[in-house]
Order: sequence, then structure tokens, then C-alpha cells
Amino acid sequence: MKVTRRKFITLAAASAAAMSLEGPTLADEEDKMDKKYGIPRKKLGKTGESVSILAFGGFHLVEVMPSDAERMLNYYLDEGGNFIETAISYGDSEKKIGQVMKTRRDECFLSTKTHFRTKKEAADGIDASLKNLQTDHIDNLFVHCLTQKSELDTVLGPNGAMEAIEEARDAGKIRFVSVTAHSPELLYQAITSYKFDAMMEWINYYDYFNFPMIYKRILPYCREQGMGVIAMKPIADGLLWKNASKALRWVWSVPVDSIAAGNNNMDMLKKNIKQAKSFKPMAEDEKQDLYETAPEYAGYVCRQCAKCLDSDQGLDIKSIFAAEGYFDRQMYTGNIPDPAEYALRERLRFWFGNQGLAQERYSKLKVKVPKDLNPKSIHGKCPYGIDVPRKLRIAAWKLTGDSEFLPWNV
Repeated sequence: MKVTRRKFITLAAASAAAMSLEGPTLADEEDKMDKKYGIPRKKLGKTGESVSILAFGGFHLVEVMPSDAERMLNYYLDEGGNFIETAISYGDSEKKIGQVMKTRRDECFLSTKTHFRTKKEAADGIDASLKNLQTDHIDNLFVHCLTQKSELDTVLGPNGAMEAIEEARDAGKIRFVSVTAHSPELLYQAITSYKFDAMMEWINYYDYFNFPMIYKRILPYCREQGMGVIAMKPIADGLLWKNASKALRWVWSVPVDSIAAGNNNMDMLKKNIKQAKSFKPMAEDEKQDLYETAPEYAGYVCRQCAKCLDSDQGLDIKSIFAAEGYFDRQMYTGNIPDPAEYALRERLRFWFGNQGLAQERYSKLKVKVPKDLNPKSIHGKCPYGIDVPRKLRIAAWKLTGDSEFLPWNV
């Protein structure tokens, strides 16, 4: 559905307020691509390496037979792809990739991850990955999935994993060092505490409105420092399956160097490769159309435009909904009639474990949602059609755990 000119102006104005989030406004991403390899390639930060804008994510190889994994990996390389990423914690993924690396190691930028936090564990893990992958060196090693500040402190501290990683780099076992985290705050602490070559974070159009820090602070900092940016979860772990093509295109229109996309069948891989080869950046009106019509927003997700105002009770509605975004990615809406959709959202809503942080942020707001909230006290109309008073009650229930916010028909 295309928006009318009047509707576009309204939504553009609303989105402009939200785009204080430093949103995906770069229209020249296509110009940075080298297209002579089939799948286009971009420079990975200041590493000097050119990597395919579509990386072969190795997680879902645990779901397929070894012969199918080999077939898909060879097809990816044959089509000009050169960026393969996995992790030692991904079951037998490294071993399946190793079967192809035996003969095609020099054709790709090979990346794996370590979830170990101490020096000895990390050193042993690096050697195990080299054996699994049947190679004598890894191009890039991620410090994988930091979840707590204490983990980062251990990794960077005495006898921490970073000592083993740096020794492995000096020995020629790895070339570059990167980091991943599911908490934007922790990721920012990591990349400002150590000079990583690249970072990986979840980037998709659904969570764009839930975790603005990624776009407001992390991506600009990475570009300023020349740090490579690799996007993961472009389809939001399957939530965006109805709009997978648009989801990938949206991420490629953000300043990222590559998307790590998992594949567990050849049809999916072929579709992803075809789209990478034909990529064109999303124009602003296309983004606005997506923000208005994407079914995953379910008439519920706040786009952080601040068009709904409360002049009677002093509620900071934008901040309340931002806290809800951290709590459960605004996935529980109180109205999901399709059982499969409900089951998917229930599986994904607490994926990043930020409930405590969300509740802490809400507790610090000067004015909380009152249990006797008067819908008429909310002034301004949501340009996306959200029932703001209803959503405020649901958000308050999530952020306080008080079921008294829901003694009515939600």
C-alpha cells in the first residue's frame, strides 16, 4: 500500500521526531559496494578486507544434514560470497563448515566466535575451532554474546579471554577481533573499552523502534572509529518472515558492512543471494510506507514520534513506550488472534532479557500511569492508529507487574 502525499507528509513529520534516533538515512550505501564478485562486497571498517554484504550465518547449519550444509556452502562460494561466520557454541556448525574449508579456505573471510571468558578456556577454544574448521587461522574472532558488565570485565581483565585472543593474534592464529552483545548498553561499553575491529548487533526494522541506542549512538560511533558493522537477526529471528525481502533491503540501507543471515535450505539461500545481487537502497518514502504498513507492528508498536501528548497528567508517553520496547519488544499486544503468530511472539519477546532494565527505567519516571487513567486526558492523535490509552495500561502492567491495570477489556 502506498501512502498518499498528505499521509506521507504527516508520517514524515512524525518520523522526523523519531529520527532524532539517527536513523537509516544514508542513500549512498550502494555506491560503497564493489559489484564485480557476484554478491556485492564492502570494506569491513578499517580492516582493509572486502566482505560480501550477505554473510553466510552458520547457526542454522545445526539443523541440516552434513551433505546439505556442504552443498549450500559451496553454492554460496560459487556465487561469489566470501564471508562465512559461525561459533564454537553452534553445535556441529564449525565441523560442517570445516568440510568445505579443507579445499576452499582461501576463498573466504572466515569468522567464528568464542563464548569463553577466561584466558585458558579461550585459548583452548581457539585451538578447538581451528581443528573443527580444518584451518590454521581464523580471519575474525568474535567475543560472543556478552550479557553482563562482569563478563566484559573478566574478558578484558587479568587472565581474561582477551589475553588469549591477543596471543593467538600474535601467533597468526587469528587476524581480527570483534564483539557481539544482546544489550546495546553493554555493547557500547565494550566498543568504547577496547579497540575492536568490528562488532555485530541485531539490526532490523521491527527493533529499530525498540532499541534506538543502536542507531543513535552505536552505529555513529562505529563509523567514527572505523569499526566494521555486521548486522545479525535481520528478520528478527523469524518475526518478519512475511516481509523478509523488505527486511533485508531495509538493513542494507542502514550503514552496515554485511548481514549475517542464517540458511537451513537451498531455496532460502538462493532467494537471499538473488536479493543481495539486486540490492537498491530504500528511498525515504518506501521506509515511511514500511513503517506504516508492516504487519508486525500489529497496530501497537510505538514509532517514538511523540505525536500523542498528555497535558493533563504529565505522562511522558514516549519514555513509557520506550521502556516497554526494552521490556518485551512490544510483542505482547493483548490482541493476537492467530495462534502461530502468538506462539512466535511468546518465544521471541524476552529474547534479549532486558526486563529488569526496562522496569528500572520506568520506576525512575516522575509520573507513572495511574490506574484510573482517563482516556480523554491523552491529547494528540497517533498517526499510526495506536490506541494510546489502551497501550499505556498494557505497558504499565508489564513494567510494574500489577494486574490491576488490566481489569478491563484489553
